Amino acid sequence: MIQIILDSLIRASELALIGVGLTMVYDILRFASFAHVQFGTIGAFVALSISLALPLPAAWAILVGALVACVITGGLGVLSDKLIFARLRNRPAAILMIASFGLGMVMQYGVQAIWGAGAHAYPLPLARPWIVFGGRLSPAGAGVIAAAAVSMLAFHLLLTRTKLGVAMRATADNPQLSEASGITTERIIRIVWFIGAALGALGGIMLGLVAQIQSNMGFEIMVAVFAAVIVGGIGNVHGAVLGAGVVAFAENIGLVINWAPLGRLLGLTTEAHLYIPVGFKTGITFVILILILLVMPRGILGRRA
Repeated sequence: MIQIILDSLIRASELALIGVGLTMVYDILRFASFAHVQFGTIGAFVALSISLALPLPAAWAILVGALVACVITGGLGVLSDKLIFARLRNRPAAILMIASFGLGMVMQYGVQAIWGAGAHAYPLPLARPWIVFGGRLSPAGAGVIAAAAVSMLAFHLLLTRTKLGVAMRATADNPQLSEASGITTERIIRIVWFIGAALGALGGIMLGLVAQIQSNMGFEIMVAVFAAVIVGGIGNVHGAVLGAGVVAFAENIGLVINWAPLGRLLGLTTEAHLYIPVGFKTGITFVILILILLVMPRGILGRRA
């Protein structure tokens, strides 16, 4: 159980960083951007290229590469809004979603054209895992958890303790009233795009620290990110973090449960042991997503319409 909790914390950290940016965009613009997960892919590859080019120790090179990649990817988020979504601001949400899906495809294959379709890895030295209450935690995994915790705390303070955070929440609640109150909503929207894309990039970098980096990594994590956002309550930043934890724990616990008794009860198997293969982890996410949509469509912390 300790190992499941540690693995779930790492997975939840990755999902939360990407999911928070996704739910921020939805909260203000009222559409789900399928392209958002690709900011994670771009951020991971940009950080990789910078870290390999710097004559620094691996840890410092990755840190510098991550900071630069977040800034660059945040700028790409602003650019995508300025060139595409700002021109579709008054269109139905379905049009915006389709446009975001097309942008996501362009971003994915653009990454593949630049860095190739093969797998890549950060230049991390081999390190023995730490033993934490009987579980094994790698230094990279600990770094992922720490980076996510610091980022989420900083973002929470931004939302609750600064004028910019108040303006962001006001724009999400009522853009027209915010504009009438002197808030430049277009400026706030661009800031949200920058922060959301930068957090997405950081999530992709964190994913790359504990797994390989590939051009289709954004597509592979898309279902889990959307599930986390919907489980927590789409449009709620804190809900995205909570949903990431729920989805991550369910994925990991689902892989170690012996499903044979249930299978025999349903007449599906006669085996004594039946476990879900790791490659079918996405199926667990789909089940969670369907159950939440059936039982609690607005999510755990979602607001009533």
